[in-house]
Amino acid sequence: MNRSAAIVAALAGPVLLASVCTASAADRTMIADARPGWASAAADRGALDPASTVDDIRVYLAGRDPRGLTAYALAVSDPRNAAFRHFLTAAEVADRFGPAPAQVDAVTSWLKSTGLTVTNVDKHFVSAKGTVAQAQRAFDVTLHNYADATGLHRAPDGPVTVPAQLTGAVLGVIGLDDPAMRQVRPQHTEAVAATSDPFGPPGAIYRAEPCSDYWGQKQATDRPPVDGQVVPWTPCGYGPQELRKAYGLDRSKLTGKGVTIGVLDPYASPTIEADLAAYYNKHNFQGFRPGQLKQYTTPGGSPVCYGSDANVIYPEEALDIEAAHTMAPDADIAYIGAKDCETTSLIDALNRAVDEHLADLVTNSWGIGSEPPADSVRQAFEQVFQRAAVQGIGIYYSSGDGGYEDPATPIGQADGSTRKQTNYPPESPWVTAVGGTNLGLDQSGNRVVETAWNVVRSTMTPDGTGWAPAPRDGYPTAFTGGSGGGTSIQHRQPAYQAGVVPAKLATTLPDGSTSAYPMRVVPDISALADSSTGMKVGFTQLDVDGVARFHQTRLGGTSLSSPLIAGIQALAQQAQGAPIGFANFQLYTRYGTPAYRDIVDTQYNLARNDYTNPQDPTSPIVKRLYSTGINGALTATTGYDNVTGLGVPGTKYAESYSH
Repeated sequence: MNRSAAIVAALAGPVLLASVCTASAADRTMIADARPGWASAAADRGALDPASTVDDIRVYLAGRDPRGLTAYALAVSDPRNAAFRHFLTAAEVADRFGPAPAQVDAVTSWLKSTGLTVTNVDKHFVSAKGTVAQAQRAFDVTLHNYADATGLHRAPDGPVTVPAQLTGAVLGVIGLDDPAMRQVRPQHTEAVAATSDPFGPPGAIYRAEPCSDYWGQKQATDRPPVDGQVVPWTPCGYGPQELRKAYGLDRSKLTGKGVTIGVLDPYASPTIEADLAAYYNKHNFQGFRPGQLKQYTTPGGSPVCYGSDANVIYPEEALDIEAAHTMAPDADIAYIGAKDCETTSLIDALNRAVDEHLADLVTNSWGIGSEPPADSVRQAFEQVFQRAAVQGIGIYYSSGDGGYEDPATPIGQADGSTRKQTNYPPESPWVTAVGGTNLGLDQSGNRVVETAWNVVRSTMTPDGTGWAPAPRDGYPTAFTGGSGGGTSIQHRQPAYQAGVVPAKLATTLPDGSTSAYPMRVVPDISALADSSTGMKVGFTQLDVDGVARFHQTRLGGTSLSSPLIAGIQALAQQAQGAPIGFANFQLYTRYGTPAYRDIVDTQYNLARNDYTNPQDPTSPIVKRLYSTGINGALTATTGYDNVTGLGVPGTKYAESYSH
């Protein structure tokens, strides 16, 4: 027996083989809660018509040894453990921790016995469809309608149960709730106009001038000063050379060679290869060699994504790939396109990335809606994250663009948030959550400004003498974007955060109450995100004249910071000469070293002209001030904080992995 197999055997528990059964209501067991956060008693509008249908019920399978999977994922990720880096192959993971055939057969037989029609038997779940009456009988629960501003949405009104004989075989059930309410959202900060073809080029995003080629090049002398100081115009956006120099990579010999970065988003842009060629040609930067970009896509999905067309994701895809390639130009890129924005489609894409080991690390620039997902959804994600860790695959997530998900802010209101909370999946203890900063570079590409991304937006007063609201009075009503972060109300503190995250942060919950025990705090690490100092991103856009053209737009959000960090982590893996895997233990062991630059709140202001309609360059101009580094619900302080985490990678961060 090899060392890895011996470790697994030592950690493994007994295999439970469930059998087909029929059970009375008294002979049942509760599984992960399938009720989403929005299914409140106040929104309940009564039971569904029993004859209506439920088309995609998924019973996710727990596998042979869920506790053993968790234990092994911890062991191979912790440098202090003897099993550190003793990763398993996908086949070994399936053999040791995947569902046993008897479990699959038992769940399949039971579903059929309830009258539901089994539609698919997958290695991770069994899916079925049927009437509401059949689903209610199968899971011993009533399905109700719940109201919000968009209409009525289906969800269970109580706990979901399965026959007791299936205890240990079932991880959770997804699909009893409305799939439209399980869609993910991109973590970039721009809306895209609807087009006649939801899968064609997206509507163009236009930036009003003036803008500066570098920080402070142009001063807004015709705009009101702030604190007696003339305000600079916003940068036009940074290109590959500027971003590499900002993180000290222009002098590094590391290029990501031998590493594969996964970029996982919904859908797939039909113009991405031409866009990438045009972008790097325009910047006179190393483009993609033949075969360096591999695409793994799943067509046939819904054309609607979080209330927009599917092509709302195309700018995200271009941003993610261009940012990752900029940091690690010799790394391979695996683009993994989920079928659509529905949560189960993203879980499918993650499962594929892990099952087929498509990448060494995977960056994700999307999160789940405004309310906490059902526990059953969370458990399906946690399982694939742990399998990734066991296989030596790191999972990275943008931490979000709204600070706390706060209903007092315009972002929180637009998303339908009902309370302050962190975003999922970034709050998972099994992913690396990437927060955001603001970055100003001088004419030589040197950093002159770097602060936490936490923006309030003011408008010039009609008399032209001031800004309203005053920047320091702008939170929460004028808050327009900031690094996602805060203290989770769902996940306890992981071991890697103990002794690094201040106790007050870990125990102060979003509503101000005190937790009896430390909780998970996000983010873990940060990089550039502020869209006012963001990256020039090139992609095909549908101009107002109806013609599709390639051009560049300044974009940001933690959608930018996550692929930037993924690229830097590819360099670190190259330096290490071995897979990093789940990175957080190694990230936190570097706390307090020169590997990071600490970021604190410092106010900076930028003048910016915005089109009233960013999709129409003939629309009126609004004269605005964007102020960042101003304390809101989250604060960047010395040391670990809930805006930038451990800080940003220093100029020799990647090289620190070579020791």
